[in-house]
Amino acid sequence: MQSAPPLAETIASILHEQEPNFLRLYLNPHVAQLCLCLDRYARTTWADGRDDEDYQSFLANGLEEALSGALKLLRCNRARPDARSTALILDPAGRLAGFASAELAGGGRVEFLPEVRAPGETLEGIAAASGATRIDPLVLVASDDELLDEHAAAIERILTRDAPGVVTCVDRAALDAIRADPGRLPGLVVPDVIVFDESFVDRAVPFGAFTARRSLFAVWNRPGKGTFHSTTFQPNTISARHFLACLAGADPAFVDRHADDLRAVRDDLERRGEAFRRHYNPSLLRLIRAAGFETADVRASGSFVVVGGQPIYDVVGGVACSMRGHNPPNYLDETTSPAIPSGAELEAELSDRLRRLTGLGRFLPAASGGGAVEIALKLALAAQHPRGHVLALEAGFGGKTLFALTGTANPKYKEGIGPLYPEVHYVDPFEPDACARIDALMETHDFAVVQLELIQSVGGVRAIPEAVIRHLDEGRRRHGYLLLVDEVQTGMYRTGPFVRSRAIGLTPDLLLLGKGTSDMMFPFALTLYSDAMAKRLDALAPTLVDAIKGRFDYEQGYRTVINLIRLGERIDLSRQVEEAAEVFRAGLAESLASSRHVREVRAFGLLIGVELDASRPPRRWLGKRLGALVLLAMLRHPRFPVLAGFCQYEPNVLKITPPLNAGPDDVRAACRTIAEVVNSPFWKLLAAGLGGLILPSPIRKKGDHEHADDPAAQLAAR
Repeated sequence: MQSAPPLAETIASILHEQEPNFLRLYLNPHVAQLCLCLDRYARTTWADGRDDEDYQSFLANGLEEALSGALKLLRCNRARPDARSTALILDPAGRLAGFASAELAGGGRVEFLPEVRAPGETLEGIAAASGATRIDPLVLVASDDELLDEHAAAIERILTRDAPGVVTCVDRAALDAIRADPGRLPGLVVPDVIVFDESFVDRAVPFGAFTARRSLFAVWNRPGKGTFHSTTFQPNTISARHFLACLAGADPAFVDRHADDLRAVRDDLERRGEAFRRHYNPSLLRLIRAAGFETADVRASGSFVVVGGQPIYDVVGGVACSMRGHNPPNYLDETTSPAIPSGAELEAELSDRLRRLTGLGRFLPAASGGGAVEIALKLALAAQHPRGHVLALEAGFGGKTLFALTGTANPKYKEGIGPLYPEVHYVDPFEPDACARIDALMETHDFAVVQLELIQSVGGVRAIPEAVIRHLDEGRRRHGYLLLVDEVQTGMYRTGPFVRSRAIGLTPDLLLLGKGTSDMMFPFALTLYSDAMAKRLDALAPTLVDAIKGRFDYEQGYRTVINLIRLGERIDLSRQVEEAAEVFRAGLAESLASSRHVREVRAFGLLIGVELDASRPPRRWLGKRLGALVLLAMLRHPRFPVLAGFCQYEPNVLKITPPLNAGPDDVRAACRTIAEVVNSPFWKLLAAGLGGLILPSPIRKKGDHEHADDPAAQLAAR
């Protein structure tokens, strides 16, 4: 077996080819190939006579995220939604320590996910766990040894008695062992969902996936459910491409066996789209087609995506991930430079810089924004035990994984997947009596932590009233709770300062950074916390901290963040953001201030929301589809196409998150496009938007443009 290729080779290839990394509209050949491989592994490893049905996969940023999604998928499919059952995780090697609960020093336990049990490394308590309680689902964390086989009799009793859904989690060694000896327990039990972990990318980059028959995924393939479960950064190119590079060394016989299919997916656009639809995400393929991105000729550089020779100004940037645009040309040289230390010295420098910039020097790594939320909540509940109540804000968003949903107020993301963390309360921060409602809750419950975003980005780009923020800041001294501030979308200079909390004189107990921490290249996030919390955790839950750190300790992630902080200081990025933001504000104010089609423009640095007015006919007839039609029309603009997004909770609020080094000429041109489209007559807007659904894309085909083969020349010519 060959050794896995270094991650630097994958990064260098992406940069050289200017391949989009965090661009959901990209019909990504590596994602299609990866999911085809997972389909083939599922079909050929667990043969049960039903190998004629396609397997569909969801990509995540690690084992925990993938398992969380697998549990959600099974809960959405369960035949008896009202029947109480317990998910039992059999994890002999303790790989999922801290996933569902945390053991405390001196005894005691903090539960994060109700009705989810993991008996422990020795599986003591399995008999009690499977006694009178109905087990569903059953999670088998397979390894290449025989630990699970030792408990075959108990597992068989559970399977016979409860007929639970089965999730089998495999690493590369376990999968190879099962395929070599199908007679072992993990090979005999046919899983409903298979979870693949970080070992399939040699643990060099965050990766995870869960795979199941398409009949199980049908509940999420319905209209309106395409983003029911999603995670920061996925899908991406770096993880998918590195998976394929590692696969060639780890299982060359498998690659040879499926070489023709993999080659066809890479080279034949129709086959690629079919694999993408069948094995990854049919809803996303429909969106790609509607946007006109169904082409093999897609590249990304700086502020632009070039599709079929047509440059498109990208003000989505992976949803606030873009610090300096797509494929920063010096990224690899900068992050691998000897000027950046390694190991303990690297972490010490990062700690010192974060303390100076935020007031918090302790941190734990995460693989996504949602993962950072989960880590922060786990740390807070462990440090505050026995306090267990969480206060969050309505219209807030914490993520869609099982525990991150604690801070996500929108109930539509929680339908059919309970039970979730129960001791959470929501307050509307925009109500006149919000502070009084908070005080009333404080009098009746012992809150461990209060979670808030200073600007609710998913909730419509709305700033929390300062009076509410000050009240929560002062209240922690009276009531003893911890303050958790989520700056996944507002941090890393997005609103001007490195973090918004520091700029308003707020030092929380926990602070989250994400999105921009990736530099549009490496999936990574951070959970920062105070020294006082660190002391509590050292005393109460030291194993939790160690488990989390070991799970997400990616040196390339640390190097990426250090490089960005150094760069930000060297070029005075805060000032650049403020200057670019002023150009955006002026351009939008000039063109939209008197528009009867716009309710409000809300701008916080380079986090901008444009709320459309859909209250009057004929636009009122479109309802929540108005924003989508506006975005399609902007994308099809004849002179300066613009790729923008919208807020998940408020689809008629356009969301603009351009690169932080956005140039003034491009910003002014983007403002003109936005204004022209928003102010278009209704019939013209409808025709331009619906054209993406019924007409061929106006994006020029390769060869129709003087610079079609040279994206850099395209951008220079513009």
